[in-house]
Amino acid sequence: MKKIFYILLSLFLTANIQAQVNFTTKVSKTRLSTDERLRVSFEMTSNSGNFSPSNFVPPSFDGFQKVMGPSQSQEYSYINGQVSVKLAYVYFLQPLNPGTYTIGSARVKIDGKTYQTQPVTVKVVKGQKPTNNSSPPAGVNPNNDHKTGNISVKDKIQGAFLTVDISNYKPFVNEAVGLTYKLYIPQNYGVVNYNETEQPQFNGFWAQDVNKNISGPFQGEVNGKPYTYYVLRKKLLFPQHAGKLTIKPLTLQIDLQVPVYRNFFGMRVPDYEIQRVKLTSGKKVLQVKALPQDTQPVDFSGAVGQFDFAVQIDKNQVKSGEPVNVKVSVKGTGNLKLFDLPRLKAPDGLEIYDPKHNELVRTGFKGNTGTVSDEYIIVPNQGGKFIIPGLRFVYFDPKSKTYVSKTTDDIVLFVSGETYQNNRQTTQTPTQKYQSADFRFIKEKAEFTPVHKPDFYKSNLFKGLIVTPIVLAFLLFAYRKYLDNRTFDASLEKQKKNKSLAKKFLKEAQKSVGNKETFYAHLEKAFHNFLKAKLQIDTSEMTRNNIRKKLHEKGISNDTVNALIDVLNRCDMARYAPATSTKMEEDLKDAERIMNSF
Repeated sequence: MKKIFYILLSLFLTANIQAQVNFTTKVSKTRLSTDERLRVSFEMTSNSGNFSPSNFVPPSFDGFQKVMGPSQSQEYSYINGQVSVKLAYVYFLQPLNPGTYTIGSARVKIDGKTYQTQPVTVKVVKGQKPTNNSSPPAGVNPNNDHKTGNISVKDKIQGAFLTVDISNYKPFVNEAVGLTYKLYIPQNYGVVNYNETEQPQFNGFWAQDVNKNISGPFQGEVNGKPYTYYVLRKKLLFPQHAGKLTIKPLTLQIDLQVPVYRNFFGMRVPDYEIQRVKLTSGKKVLQVKALPQDTQPVDFSGAVGQFDFAVQIDKNQVKSGEPVNVKVSVKGTGNLKLFDLPRLKAPDGLEIYDPKHNELVRTGFKGNTGTVSDEYIIVPNQGGKFIIPGLRFVYFDPKSKTYVSKTTDDIVLFVSGETYQNNRQTTQTPTQKYQSADFRFIKEKAEFTPVHKPDFYKSNLFKGLIVTPIVLAFLLFAYRKYLDNRTFDASLEKQKKNKSLAKKFLKEAQKSVGNKETFYAHLEKAFHNFLKAKLQIDTSEMTRNNIRKKLHEKGISNDTVNALIDVLNRCDMARYAPATSTKMEEDLKDAERIMNSF
């Protein structure tokens, strides 16, 4: 009894340790001048997989001017089966005056429980740059700017501007369009800090990041004048419908280090000051052209770009019941993630399973470059010669403005042996050999046996011979039943495979939280395979109305059906709208809850 008590106590303590949450405040330094900035990070860590903070309340930051924030970062780690989550809210602060200040406690609610950080004390000393009481520098009109700390806020700074370069203003539907955002400043200026006050909106486009990192500085000329410029980001867009599509502007709030001259004892002395300005890239309008309809083939699936098409089989001669692999692949540059590959069809006598989809794609400025493929497993059930029909792939080439068709040859598969079922049912019994003789050799040694022998029917050998055949027959019957169900129930095998794929893509979605495109692609694939396993329908039947009808036929409640359709619609909308990590976590929880409710 005491042993059981200690075991239960250890399990209780282990559960409490695993669910522990830490909430702390970290500062970049505890002593700084009025010329410097302070980085404050409120970090939450938890060893629980169900980590959902809400109602975050920062302190007031008395004595500081908030320059940037909050920016949110999130990290996941999976070590030895244990999930660790770290979430941080980061602020950049500018001290207003010298003195000793306290960064107060921040509060957050996690799973219904409120946590708060410990206060942190920071000492600020006087810097070299003028503070609020200093007179404005020479040459600056005090009517056009006002002071915030030691930052001069201006409506416009001469020579600084923000641009967006677009590779094609008149693309076709689903043709790749590259965007590059650049910040230009005069060569004697410097960038101290910048913050995106308004992010660009890409309604009507399927957007991907080519490069999120800032690169530069670079040297260049605009209208004959030298500039220093930075590449802020690169995007790749695929317009989804024809007509005028507007890209809303990117707006930045930038702190620039601007050269000025100050008057000391009647002398003009060069110096620098920080000036804040808002810059915008301006909205851009693209005139998207529709794909030609009069020459469009009926089997066109939306591929736009330049591609190669191939179908490969790993072997052409097999035995009955031996699987073969067939790979259907498209290679090239274009909208590789936005179309379906042709479906492989097999004649009677060949069992074909749902394909495994693979993407080896690199996002570049001219489009997605790489290979997408479907890998099929085909199992012949009987011997003979089989012909797998060739496939045709159609894509639109925007350079030649024509549809291009590529076909593959038929695949010939030779299968040896009888039907797979008969081969599995055939059993081999060893032949018993009996050899008689007319004369026996005289034994050299006598073997005596007792006169009174125990009755055979009472011996252990007799009992064993009676029971053993019954046990063996039962085990053989159970084993054959297991093999029959496992081998020939193709529908059950498909359901098991689809359930496995759904769980796999759901785990991939959880790992991809923060990456919008990858997350929602995996989430949509998880739902796709989940519904195929539950409803036993093909991809061609995967419409919203048909899904709703099938679920109602299976007796699923209307609330659950509406919740499932809502998550699918959110996956579709996420292609055209921004999404935060918190929003992705909410969609992931809704998906898990819906799948577990069936």
